[in-house]
Amino acid sequence: MNRETLTTVALMRRYLEQPRAETVERVRTFSSTEVAAQLIALGVESEERSEAVGHWDEFRRDQGWVSLLAALIDTVDDQRGRIDAPIGIWPDLLEAGASGRLLYFYLFAMCGEATMEYLRAVGFDDTVVDATLEVLVRHARIHRRKWGLSGVDAGWWMLVTLRGEIVQIKSLQFHRVNLGVGTLSPNPWYDDAAVEALGVGFRRSDPSIGLHIPDGALMTPSALDATFDEARRVLSTCWPVHQRRLATCQSWLLDDQLAAYLPANSNILGFQRRFTLLPEWVDDDADTLEFVFRRPDTPLSRLPRETTLQRAILEVLVRGGHWRARSGWFDFDQ
Repeated sequence: MNRETLTTVALMRRYLEQPRAETVERVRTFSSTEVAAQLIALGVESEERSEAVGHWDEFRRDQGWVSLLAALIDTVDDQRGRIDAPIGIWPDLLEAGASGRLLYFYLFAMCGEATMEYLRAVGFDDTVVDATLEVLVRHARIHRRKWGLSGVDAGWWMLVTLRGEIVQIKSLQFHRVNLGVGTLSPNPWYDDAAVEALGVGFRRSDPSIGLHIPDGALMTPSALDATFDEARRVLSTCWPVHQRRLATCQSWLLDDQLAAYLPANSNILGFQRRFTLLPEWVDDDADTLEFVFRRPDTPLSRLPRETTLQRAILEVLVRGGHWRARSGWFDFDQ
């Protein structure tokens, strides 16, 4: 392994527990036929599936990779349903060869069924369960678009899905988060004085719903209205609460600088207007470039300027400005 891969694996190992012996053995004895069957059931496209299945026997002969996959499996299984457990965030294993690129396909193949069973037991129907597990295919497509290779983009995000704390309902992903406790809780948040004044729903440990916008999400006003109506109906049963609950989002999509560049009727600005924005933010140029262009390591001068949004992002950066991840909220349960 090169230095970059070793650094990433070290980050993962600091987050993961030592794998159990029975899990290591399960990985060693899991057959390529079983990998194929699981990836077919998950809808993985043929090119990715063929490479993952073809590489599996080589992968499971390498003790280091077997141990890492087993540790990921144990972590997902042990943390499923524990929404306050920390979330590990690390770079993708791009420089690690096929075993690194295909790691999360194998994790899904070995944990996907348990996640589906967990979500169904909580009360989610097959429409939601199937849409939620489509995250693997979506992130595989992003990886191929960016690098021209099989792999899973932002592989760490697969653990959040496999832990069963995030579901997709129509256009958006809904993440069960206790404010100020969950790793992906909005940060910065209100200061103590503001929280005391705002009260229930804004306090540390109050239940909330984190909103995430998947790649290619339909963001028209009517699509979002239908999404939130359906999410309220579903989550009132599957994730019920007995107090005020906020929907929160932290994203470059909430940067109010966009209003100077986009038409007033744009879907992005319509999405922004649903939220009360917090007064503080963090600079977020890297994520903004990533989500808008999906062209890693490309100089600004070579990025496309085909849309109003692309031109706006580049104009601010070229003149030395920054794009910001802002947090916002609205009353989810109304």
